Amino acid sequence: MPTIDPRPAPLDAHRLFESTDLDEAREMVARTFCDHRLSQVRSGDRFDARHNHVAGSCFSLNYIRYGADVEIEPGELGSFYLIQIPIQGAATIRHGRREVQATPRRATVLNPDRHTRMRWHAGCEKILLQIDRQALTRLVETLSGHTLAGPVRFDPEIDFETPALADWARRVRALVAAADDPAALPGAADPFRRLMEEELLARFLTLQPGNATHFLDLRPGTLHPRHVKRALAYIRDHLDGPIALADLAEAAGVSGRSLQLGFQATFGLSPLQVARTERLKQVHFALLSGTETTLADLAASWGFGHLGRFSALYRSRYGCLPSETRPLH
Repeated sequence: MPTIDPRPAPLDAHRLFESTDLDEAREMVARTFCDHRLSQVRSGDRFDARHNHVAGSCFSLNYIRYGADVEIEPGELGSFYLIQIPIQGAATIRHGRREVQATPRRATVLNPDRHTRMRWHAGCEKILLQIDRQALTRLVETLSGHTLAGPVRFDPEIDFETPALADWARRVRALVAAADDPAALPGAADPFRRLMEEELLARFLTLQPGNATHFLDLRPGTLHPRHVKRALAYIRDHLDGPIALADLAEAAGVSGRSLQLGFQATFGLSPLQVARTERLKQVHFALLSGTETTLADLAASWGFGHLGRFSALYRSRYGCLPSETRPLH
């Protein structure tokens, strides 16, 4: 097959294919991602697709271009999240109920359970992180200490005008640049490869708005004493039922008074207040996820029997009433 474009591209040492045939490109891209519809908007445009790919433990790195103006409809991705970072050109992304005009300053993250339709305008080139859905869920649960009651969802628009997210994007670009140098990028068998990927994802989780961001404690502080950690784990494992101080003390292996003093020293809160906060986190997660459960039933399911008191507690923590919380679409 003749060379289509001699320019070096990101991940060029890991090229999967290049083609001027639309059907071939669709089939080849689907092997890495998922089945999708691919069509050329204007038949007269020059179509020259290229896909470079580096596999990893939690995510893969990809570079894709199509050359021409194309429409892509993968529907729901199912088993993975997809962060798309334009490095040239622009794209229009329709994801769930949202539409984002993607540029090098405004990227997107696609959630696995939301329908997606895209138009990559002529000249659009992107770096893509394909993130395993199960790996991301496990990472959130490991970082937060919570078992999630539903899927992690992100706001689909990534704003690189935000300095912290712009710095994160530079780290991604540095990782991509290192991928063509075997001495610079740990191989798949390297014992630190997964840790490196998880640290990059953990940073994204703390920066990009999503329904699980509030589970991650970003405040600096000292490590929790062991008995406090054991009691906190017990609370999180028993959020859907009654919790007594005696149960917490037994789980922690200390007296009830020692536990109260430990919680006050660590969190500035009593065990009751911590348990209430943990339940509020679960309600917030459900509301951001777009639950169809009524507010009264949702509050009651997490132990809040008085709706007015619950609403006041929620507003005190999240700055708005439960009814004002908008789900991520």
